[in-house]
Parts: sequence; C-alpha cells; structure tokens
Amino acid sequence: MSYVSPVYFVLFLPITLLSYQLAPKKFRWGVLLFSSFVFYILISKWQFVFVLLTTLLIYLFGLGISHIDSKSIPKEDEASQNLRELKTQALIKKRHFLKIVIGFVLLILIVLKYSPFISKNVQTIVSSLSFGVEIPIMKFIVPLGISFYSLQAISYCVDIYRGVIQPEKNFLKLCLYLCFFPTIMQGPITRYNDIAPSLYAGNPITMTSLSGGLQRIIWGFFKKIVIADRLNALVSAILDVNHSNFSGSVILFGALIYTIQLYMDFSGIVDICIGTSDIFNIKVPENFRQPFFAKTVTEFWKRWHMTLGAWLKDYVFYPVMLSRHIKSLTKKTRKKFGKNASLIITNAIALFVVWLCNGFWHGAGWNFVLYGMYYFTLITLALIFEPVFIKIKDVLKLDQHPFTLRFIQTVKMSVIIIFGELIFRVESIQKLIMMFKNVIFKFRLSYFVNGLNSVPAFNIVDIAVVLIAVIVVFAVDMLKEKGFDPFQTVITWPTWARWSLTYTFILVIVIFGAYGNGYAPVDIIYAGF
Repeated sequence: MSYVSPVYFVLFLPITLLSYQLAPKKFRWGVLLFSSFVFYILISKWQFVFVLLTTLLIYLFGLGISHIDSKSIPKEDEASQNLRELKTQALIKKRHFLKIVIGFVLLILIVLKYSPFISKNVQTIVSSLSFGVEIPIMKFIVPLGISFYSLQAISYCVDIYRGVIQPEKNFLKLCLYLCFFPTIMQGPITRYNDIAPSLYAGNPITMTSLSGGLQRIIWGFFKKIVIADRLNALVSAILDVNHSNFSGSVILFGALIYTIQLYMDFSGIVDICIGTSDIFNIKVPENFRQPFFAKTVTEFWKRWHMTLGAWLKDYVFYPVMLSRHIKSLTKKTRKKFGKNASLIITNAIALFVVWLCNGFWHGAGWNFVLYGMYYFTLITLALIFEPVFIKIKDVLKLDQHPFTLRFIQTVKMSVIIIFGELIFRVESIQKLIMMFKNVIFKFRLSYFVNGLNSVPAFNIVDIAVVLIAVIVVFAVDMLKEKGFDPFQTVITWPTWARWSLTYTFILVIVIFGAYGNGYAPVDIIYAGF
C-alpha cells in the first residue's frame, strides 16, 4: 500500500476519516495512532519494531532529562551558591545523555541502511591491499521512513536539551509523532513543537478542511500519476540503458525529464500528505516553494525539500559553527586573513559537513555523496566570488535590465539543477562520467530526433499529455510566486463551482493517468530514502 494505491484512497483513508470523526475528541489521536500502526505494518510488517525502539529511546531520554532537571533544583536549606554548580553538573549530564541517545538512533540508521555500502567499500580497500580477506556483504531490509523519523527523533531530543520543548510523558503520543501515517513515508520532516498541538488536539473534520484537503490530494495525484509516472518509462529508457549509444543531447533531455519527474513525484506525494493532514486539521510544514523560480543555488535549497534544509541548518550547520573548534579557528583566521576570509573558511567547513550529511541522507552510494559535494562546491564558490559577481553585474548594469538578469539567472539555475539531478539519478560513477563526456563532446543536436525515435518508450502522445500538464503546474507555481494562491481562492468559490473543478481534475486523472495496461506501477521515489 502507498499513498497512490486504490487501497489507500478507497478503503484506508475513508475508514480512518470516519473512525476519527465518530470518536470522542480526546480519543481521536488514538485513532490516528492505530491507523498509523496499520499503515506501517501493512507495508513493512515486523520492521515496525524499529520505530517502537526509536520511540522508546527518545521517550526514556525525555524522562531522563526531567529527572536530571528535578535533581538540579536546590533544596531550601542549601546555600544559593550551590545553584550554579548544580546547573553546570546537570548540563554536563544532559549533554552526555543526548550524545548517547543520538548515537543509538544513528547506529540503528547506519546499520540498517548503510551496512551494504560500508561492507562493500571495506572489501574494496582490503582487496586493493591484497590481504586476501573476504568481508561479508551485510544486507538488511530498510524500515519504511527510517531516514525521516530518525531526523524527527534527533530534533525532538535536541529541542528538549535546548529547552525549546518539554518532554512528552505519554509514550503512545510520542509514537504517533514519529509514525504519523501521512508523513512517515517521505515527510515532510516535522518538529515536535510545530505539529504536536494540532496532532493531539482532536480537531473535528469540517467541510472546509475536507474540501481543501481533497483538492490538495487530487492536485498531488495529478502531478504524480499524470506527469511523473507517465515520464518514468522514457527516463528509464534513456538513463538506465547503454548510454554510449545516445548523443549528449538525448542524455541531457533524459536529465531534464528526470528533473521534472522527480519534482512532480516528490511534490505530488507531499501534496497528498499535506492534504490528508489538512483534512484532520493537522498542520504540517510545506516542503516546496516554487523551487524552479530560485535565482541562486542557496535560494533553490530554501525552496526545495525545505524541511530537510531547515533541519540541517538547525541541527548540523549551527552546532558546527558554534562549536569550540570552529570558534577557535575563527579567531585565528580572522587575525591572519581578515574578517571576510575567516567567514568564508569557517562557513565552508560547516557547509562541507552539511552537504556530506545531505548526500548520505539521500542514499548509500557514492553518487549521493557526489551530489552533496556538487552543491557544496557551488555554494562555496558563490561565497568566494560574490564580490566579483557583484562587480560584473554593476559593470554590465544588469540591474537596469531586469529581464536580461532574470534570463541569465534562469538559464544558470536550469543547467545547475539538471546536472545535479543527473548526478542524483545515475548510481555508477563511471557511467556518469561517460554521460558527461557525451554531453560535452558528443552533443550532436542533429541526432536528437533520431536518438529519441530509437528509444522504445518514446511516445508522442505521452509527451503531449505531459507537456500540457507541466504547463498547468508551471502556471499554478507562477501564480503562487506572484503572491496569488489558486487553492485558497478555490476554497472561497460556491460549492457547485468548487466541486465541478474537483471532478474535472478527477476525470483528467482517470483518463490521462499512467496506470493500467502499458504502464508498470511506479514506486514513490523518495520513499526509498
């Protein structure tokens, strides 16, 4: 079962909605918990124990922190000067406890997700040294959503340590926070203090929430089934076969349509997740904000997979920047190289850690590491050469020609994003290098049409349907970029107009959706991470 399966939309979700609405308000969170258990077990079966184990770890952490805090309160007959000492000791204990719990959470993640990658690379190193030792390749079935709920577990513990939130005393409520079924498969990555109030409130389903949520869900189905799934066969036919047979122009086209597929798949499923949560009046954060309208690489990552970027900023970047070693380095480099150079050096170190984590988070493969390093390099170079870019822009007076400036920015970001997604998609580094060589040295635009005609999956009808659908999505994103949200407007329409539009989109999905004969079922891309 997945968010786009008939079982989910026809049986699971309606039964959950009905049960939730009929349940007393104080028990509604229990209905969500039970439904989340069912959802997870139907997909991952016994692997559900790892969610329970992670929940138990962070639950015990919360209780431990409460116990340490209670012990740090001085008794009435104790001298007031002991207060500082008690608080210092408590802080040290909490810091050690935090490191232990995060270590266990990461250990579970690393063992289950990265064991094959680690063992294969260890075997490669051992073989190159001619030790003659065989390292067994360890493989485990990766639990559903482990990359997502592990980050939520870590943020929960860190926020308790920082005093941002109070520990949850109810184990089952905490379990619901980690395995809430609309977000468990591929996010968005939630923070406890953001989602907890509405998650446990038991707010009733209203006609407004039902209508708005369903519209968001249908919009997600439109992006996923009509566009992403329809492009899948063509993407696979170009990027998964012998790349040496294709000219660089065909490979670049494959990278372009994969970029579209990934965005429509990921954002479409997120729309379904957010729409489902909206029906229950549970607020989860947005994960996309018109990413292809970004003017810089940094801005792109503030618009794409926003909850991952925000998590890495708050729980990796800032801790690294505020660490004792970086502060010491900042002082030394500032004296030797000046303030600006010092800032670039320390930022580059923190960004390196962030993008290494970003790459590994996405998957256990060198292509994902390269993907992270690709964006690390681009952002670091932008920091270094920012004064030069500003001078060039001033010399060319580009600020006086906004259309030209916007065109340059769009072309630049399109190239960067498309090449980035090609790195993301191709698992073999050797194959990736050959593809880049073909793009640079064998582009051969004249071979483009013939090259596409040689692809068995190429179908002009599919391209036409996708093109029209992409234009519709682009138009909606452009309106949002201009500050006009069509979904908020549709909610204010008369009932007959609102539901007429809803049924029109349902009809379009039924007619033009990529399912049934001639189409293989397509897994949710980010569910694999």
